[in-house]
Amino acid sequence: MAEAVAMVVASPVLELMIKKLDTGLREKLGLVRGVNSDIERLQSVLSTINDVLDDAERRSFSDKAVTGWLRKLKDAAFDADDVVDEFQYEALRRRNRRRNQPIGKVSDFFSPNNQIAFRRKMARKIKKINKRLEQIADEKSKFHLSEGSTSRRTVDRETFSFVIESEVYGRDEDKDNIINFLVSADDGSDVSVLPIVGLGGVGKTTLAQLAYNAQGMEEHFDLKSWVCVSDDFSIKEIINKIIQCEVPNLEAAQLQLQTKLSGRRFLLVLDDVWNEDEAKWERLKTLLRCGKQGSKIVTTTRSDVVARIMGTVAPHKLQGLTAADCWTLFKQRAFGPGREEETPRLVEIGKQIVEKCGGLPLAAKALGSLMSCRRGEAEWLYVRDSELWRLPADDNGILPALRLSYDHLPSNLKQCFAYCSIFPKDYKIERKKLIQLWIAEGFIQTLDGDMHGEEVGNRYFNSLLWRSFFQDVQKDWFDNIWSCKMHDLVHDLACSVARDESSIMKVRMETRIPRGCRYSSVVYDHTMSSTTLKAAFAGKKLRSLISTGRWIGISFKEYVFYAMSSLTHLRALDLSGIRIRELPCTISKLKHLRLLDLSNTEIEALPGSITDLHNLRTLNLAYCFHLRSLPERISNMSSLRHLDITGCDRLICMPRWLGRLSNLQTMTMFIVGKEHGRSISELEQLNLAGGRLQINSLANVQDPMEATKANLASKINLRSLELMWSRVLYEALAASPVAEVEEVLERLQPHSNLKWLSIMHYPGIRFPTWMTGMELASSPIRNLVEITLSQLERCESLPALGHLPFLRSISIFDMNAIKRIGAEFYGNGGIFPSLRCLDMRGLPELEEWPPEATATDEQVMPFPCLETFSLSECPKLKVAPRVPPSVEEVSIMGNQPLLSALSTGGLYKMRSLTILDERELTCLPEGILQLRMPSLKSLHLYCRSLKSISGEERDKQQQPPTFFMNIQEIEIINNRELTALPEWLGSLTSLTSFKT
Repeated sequence: MAEAVAMVVASPVLELMIKKLDTGLREKLGLVRGVNSDIERLQSVLSTINDVLDDAERRSFSDKAVTGWLRKLKDAAFDADDVVDEFQYEALRRRNRRRNQPIGKVSDFFSPNNQIAFRRKMARKIKKINKRLEQIADEKSKFHLSEGSTSRRTVDRETFSFVIESEVYGRDEDKDNIINFLVSADDGSDVSVLPIVGLGGVGKTTLAQLAYNAQGMEEHFDLKSWVCVSDDFSIKEIINKIIQCEVPNLEAAQLQLQTKLSGRRFLLVLDDVWNEDEAKWERLKTLLRCGKQGSKIVTTTRSDVVARIMGTVAPHKLQGLTAADCWTLFKQRAFGPGREEETPRLVEIGKQIVEKCGGLPLAAKALGSLMSCRRGEAEWLYVRDSELWRLPADDNGILPALRLSYDHLPSNLKQCFAYCSIFPKDYKIERKKLIQLWIAEGFIQTLDGDMHGEEVGNRYFNSLLWRSFFQDVQKDWFDNIWSCKMHDLVHDLACSVARDESSIMKVRMETRIPRGCRYSSVVYDHTMSSTTLKAAFAGKKLRSLISTGRWIGISFKEYVFYAMSSLTHLRALDLSGIRIRELPCTISKLKHLRLLDLSNTEIEALPGSITDLHNLRTLNLAYCFHLRSLPERISNMSSLRHLDITGCDRLICMPRWLGRLSNLQTMTMFIVGKEHGRSISELEQLNLAGGRLQINSLANVQDPMEATKANLASKINLRSLELMWSRVLYEALAASPVAEVEEVLERLQPHSNLKWLSIMHYPGIRFPTWMTGMELASSPIRNLVEITLSQLERCESLPALGHLPFLRSISIFDMNAIKRIGAEFYGNGGIFPSLRCLDMRGLPELEEWPPEATATDEQVMPFPCLETFSLSECPKLKVAPRVPPSVEEVSIMGNQPLLSALSTGGLYKMRSLTILDERELTCLPEGILQLRMPSLKSLHLYCRSLKSISGEERDKQQQPPTFFMNIQEIEIINNRELTALPEWLGSLTSLTSFKT
């Protein structure tokens, strides 16, 4: 049987370099004497080696000698890429200097001596690289490698369309068995533990998720917690995940755990456990005994030993799927619109492939996705008969099916996938950040006129997702993929193919960084120090250094200063969440840097030398709450694509001439200034494909015509827009002509692709016509999903929103001039067809919101999908609207009319009711007490004048009011009048928590 050897992929690195050299780099620099011929030699030897790479990479699965040759080649190729990148950096630097050089001024930079010195330095480097590569090229002859490329060297055409849904077959009986355990009586032990045991990829985690999320689990358990354990069974880390807090001290963490679990029935899932140390488990189990009787633990593992140690009942041994179920799963991926046609011959071959899956759903999905991209009988037979099926699973249990799926990835996708080994197991990988990292590393290259790198990156991401290399997708409010995870077997495969090029630094695990490591992540903990990290990375040619942990209050200043002066090969540096206040001027040494993430740090200012990073594409400063300014010369950074300054609330003004950054796709905030170069017109030429923009200090717009120059209506990629005037200047603006202020907002009309809109501190009286028009087809806000209107103290009416078909959330705060909400809000008979959340606070003059204003038709009630409704701080409200039967959560503050409106009944879905009343409410109204609300679980009362819950006479009865029959949690806060609890309280069999 063939021995499994990790495949080495070198072709993407070589192809990237050949592409760089083909772009006319030599001509751009004008470096013709000496260097030009050496670059031609470099290009020639790279092309010669590239011709045999397909065969070499294919043979590296089973030939150790070829594997070693490819590793040497890839190491040399990385070094060559650094040299070529220096040429690119020099080209950018010279171009930027010329562009910004004052007329008539001569710089020493352009002196002949500088150019000669640079040519000599680069000539020496290229000659050295050429010698290494030529020696490697000479060695290839002894392997007898075949020339020519296969059809697998390019990305498959993207013809498939898919929806990420749960694809579970043949597990109904298994699911019922797990649920029966969860709701059954205790087995007599302190804590009941059920192990789910099975092979990797058989669906243990999926089965646990089905039971964990099953209907009725929220009601049966007071607390649910999911912890992925994986290789490191750290009691402190497991506790921290349960309590959802980062506590460095084990004793303090234990106290918080006991507080959280004490007296509560909990469900805990410990996923992917490998620990076979019984003493460790017993220590953790002891800490979990403080829960209420009926608490349950489910653990998933591949090990029978783990199951024996942890289980208090017989383990649930999960078997593979039946052949029929496995075929259904495969067929669902392999055939369909835009994929291969389901012919009898392909069905026959497909079933033969499915037999090799061993009943494992992960293998069936991966192979089904693979075959959807293969065309014709010959390619299907090639997969069926591949020699990779004969390779054994390695020590990590990596499946031949996964190896086969990986082998058929295009070379560029192989590199993108292997890079993901940099993330720890069960890590939540942000899609947008991952794509930016791929681009920073050069894995994604686009030619002029092609798609943006981000668009190509999205195709790559979706392709890996379709092939089941990613899973557990989470989406944002706009239904875009936000994050994903990797199955532990898939993560093992990524680590296997990345080998020593990638590492995860964990001090507690005594991680050693391999000499050839190019990509590393750091999982910070309280035991780390700058000294430890400096020693680990000394002498390494790292290209990526990523933070994946939380800093827990430790200062890493020395480590950061070291990284920015010594790790000069870096393309991506992520220092997010680290406790640092400043950066060294030596950051300018990182010539190759494309991505710098300083989000959630205590940075106060950036050194001016950062503008010498001419390759930098992404600068993330999100939630740097102490940041006061940006470098004035930031407009010189011509490569900058993404500038994220979300939450940098201390920024006072923007640097001049940001409009010159023609490549800028993301700028999350712009502060309007009065000076030339800081006005709103700087936005005119920016594409802003990144999707989010907050415009602050609109009070500084000198002329409404300037607002037109912001050119918002043409920014087709803008999805989220915040328009903010100045609260500080509000009174001054209120005294200025209203028409002028309203004209500014009128001219800030966005493109109709906008999904989220927020307007704050607007001093006008009327909304613009683009918000009040009734014609849906021509409305620029017709695709809105969420809108926030805050502190618009002079607006006298609300805009027309009820006819917007996709609107899910409305938040209206502090609108002091609104006296009545009428038909205009509903937009020509609209019913808010998709609205899920309605939050209205601080309308002190609102007197009427009549039910008839909401009645568009006798048969149709507005807000048919409303789930959360909050109405507070409306003291003059006398007439309230109907509460729709779809509502699940209601919060009322000082609104007796709305409280009375609840008494109309029909609220069978309501789960939570919160009432805040500082003055009038002495007990719950009789109409409320008689309501039947079978789903109501939580009642929160913040009522200072409350003397009894159901009335003094009713409180003395043994039989509880109908309203309380299924209640689980009652909380009464800020009350001094309530002196006795009702007699019927003890009769509430469902009640698990009562707080006063």
